[in-house]
Amino acid sequence: MNPITHSIRAVRTGKKVVIYAFLLGFALFILSPFAVIIVSAFGEGWFGARWLPESWGIRWFEWAFQMTDLMQVTMNSFIIAALTIVISLLIGVPTAWAIGKRKLRAKELLIALNLLPRMIPELTYALGTAKIFYTLDLINTHFGVALAHSTITIPYVVLIMSATFEALEQRVIDAGGVCGANWFQRFLYLVIPMSMPGILAAVIFVFVTSFNEFTLSMMTYGPQTVTLPIQTYLSIGDGYKEVASAISVILLIPSILILGVIVKQIKPENLSGGVKGL
Repeated sequence: MNPITHSIRAVRTGKKVVIYAFLLGFALFILSPFAVIIVSAFGEGWFGARWLPESWGIRWFEWAFQMTDLMQVTMNSFIIAALTIVISLLIGVPTAWAIGKRKLRAKELLIALNLLPRMIPELTYALGTAKIFYTLDLINTHFGVALAHSTITIPYVVLIMSATFEALEQRVIDAGGVCGANWFQRFLYLVIPMSMPGILAAVIFVFVTSFNEFTLSMMTYGPQTVTLPIQTYLSIGDGYKEVASAISVILLIPSILILGVIVKQIKPENLSGGVKGL
C-alpha cells in the first residue's frame, strides 16, 4: 500500500470516527434525562454518590397511587386533551381553509396573529389568559383548561391544515360540483378524505402538546382538574422526587406510543401537511 492510499484511508476512518462520536454524543444528550427518570422511578436506595440504586422495584409507583388520585389525574389529562383536539379543529380548520384556499388581503397578518401565542413567552401569555379565565369563571373546569391549551395548539392546526388544503387538487373538488354534489357533500366526501393525513398529523400534535402542557395548566387548574404534569410538579414540591419520577414515566407512555405510530405509519411529508397518503 503506497503512502497516498494509506493517507486517504486514514482520513476516511477519521471522518467516520468523528461522525459516530457526534451521533453517540447527540443520542446521549437526548436520552440521558429519560434514563435518569426511569432509573429514579424503578430504583430504590439511590442516594448520595451511588452510580446505580441498591435494588429495583415498583414501590414509587405504589406510593404514587396511594398518595395521589392518579387514576382521576390521568383521566383529567385525557379529557382535557380530547377537548383541546375538538376546540382546536373547530377553530383551526376553517381558519386554515381561508388561508389555504381563499385569496385574502390580510393573509400575512392572519398568519402572524396565528403564530403570536407561540412567539411570545408562554408564561406571559398564560398570565393574561388566567386573568381572563378568572373573570369568566373558567378556572378549574375541564373546558377552561382545554380552552387555554387551545390557544397554543390552534397554530399547529392552522399551519398543518392550511398547507394540506393548499395542496388539494381543486379540479377534483370542482368535478364533484359538476356531478351534482353540493358544498357540504364535496367537503364530506372529497375534502375530508383527501385531507385525512393532515388531520391525523394535526390531531397528534395537538394531543401531545395538550397532554404535556404545564404552564397554561398551572394558571388555570384547580382541585378537580389536576393533570399529570401538574401532579408531577406538586410531588416534587412535597419532596417526593421518586414519586414524581414514577408519574413522569406514566406521562411518557402516550408520547412514546404516538411516536411509534408516527415512525411506522405516517410519512414525514404528511407531518408538514402533505396529502400523499399514509
